[in-house]
Amino acid sequence: MACPPPKPNPTELRLPMWAEHCRVEDYRNVNCRSYGRCIDMAVRADWEGFTCQKCPLFHEDAAPRADRFAFDQPSDNGRP
Repeated sequence: MACPPPKPNPTELRLPMWAEHCRVEDYRNVNCRSYGRCIDMAVRADWEGFTCQKCPLFHEDAAPRADRFAFDQPSDNGRP
């Protein structure tokens, strides 16, 4: 029997969002496939902010790189 995938687990963040020493990448994974659900959970809980650091999915999805969007296509200099 296969294990179900881990569920998102955002936790409330009480640090000021404007703090200069904080980068969003340090406490959130904005590229996570569950990021939208975590935002919904935080809004419903009326949190001022949240962090992904305790979530099992925090390191799962990486930022897209150029090779994800690039493709190999022969050039056609005759068309605009």
